[in-house]
Amino acid sequence: MTLLQARTCVRTDQAQAMVETIVEHMREHDLAPQREGARWTVAHDLGLASLWAQDGSIHASASAPGIEALQDIKLMLAHLILEATQSDDAALVWDGDGSALQRPPAFRVLRVLAVQSLTPHLRRVRFAGNDLARYAQDENIHCKLIFPQPGITVPEWPTLSPSGMPRFPQGDKRLDVRTYTMRAIDGAAGWLDVDFVLHADAGPGSAWAAQAGVGQEIGMSGPGGRTAAPADWMLLAGDDTALPAMLRIAAALPAATRGQVFAEVQGPQDQLPVVAPPGLKWHWLHRGAAAPGTTSLLLDALRGVQWPAPAGTRFVWAGAEFEAAQAIRHWARETRGLEKSEQLIVSYWRRGMAEHEFKKA
Repeated sequence: MTLLQARTCVRTDQAQAMVETIVEHMREHDLAPQREGARWTVAHDLGLASLWAQDGSIHASASAPGIEALQDIKLMLAHLILEATQSDDAALVWDGDGSALQRPPAFRVLRVLAVQSLTPHLRRVRFAGNDLARYAQDENIHCKLIFPQPGITVPEWPTLSPSGMPRFPQGDKRLDVRTYTMRAIDGAAGWLDVDFVLHADAGPGSAWAAQAGVGQEIGMSGPGGRTAAPADWMLLAGDDTALPAMLRIAAALPAATRGQVFAEVQGPQDQLPVVAPPGLKWHWLHRGAAAPGTTSLLLDALRGVQWPAPAGTRFVWAGAEFEAAQAIRHWARETRGLEKSEQLIVSYWRRGMAEHEFKKA
């Protein structure tokens, strides 16, 4: 197999120390760097990332069988190196394959095929897209949707800087990026469904979905976000924003899976049909007049769960408002004693903050 190759380096007076810092960051992100002589290597999907210090510089290389995988590795390395060295984007330039790319190879333009109101607070949009095979997999079920500003009919889509980082237009043509679950996807047929939560203080995604019509276009990149690791006994919990992910996860579990699911919504009008293994019991929690993100319904329900005998594998997945997710994560780790491999608890949103704000906080 012929591999595509790319290389870069960044000058720094503390190259060796910076490499060690980057390696630690890799481990924190569930990567598994291996030392091979003076180099650190990381297997990434179908490719390989390498990192080492030499002659007062951090050196990095990427190799992969395809341009999309190569770009994924280049983007990962560029992000880690620029963050560790506190350098600006211009400090890192890639040589080799993919250097002439003008647009992120994973970027797709999506066109609205149909819009359906599932509940008073949830709207499904079916999109058509070309070459969706990259997204049609069950390990990473989230994507980044890219919304033009209202009234912009011919958007300026992202381009690539020499570092491999995406470059977005500014000002009136700026693009808003938000994370969503791909509720369903058929790569061969060229469509995917995304369920949008509609709410009064609508952000870019919710506001766009409220007025979406057939033929409109937005952008997409990804995928990412991982999903729940299948286990003999599963515990899922989430609010409205996590409902599409929980429904997709539950539907994909093996038939023998046992466990419980707790889904917080405003009321009975927000409940949806559920497809799940017979041993996975689904519970709807109604917050009524309480504002989203202000109740302890999810944590209270989790505390009341009767856990199975310590045989077989177990996994806890939760997606909720920041404070609720923090409390669930603490409970899973400190009260239940779950290992890192037995849980995935995600902050889907934070009260009073846009997505790009709370993820930088």
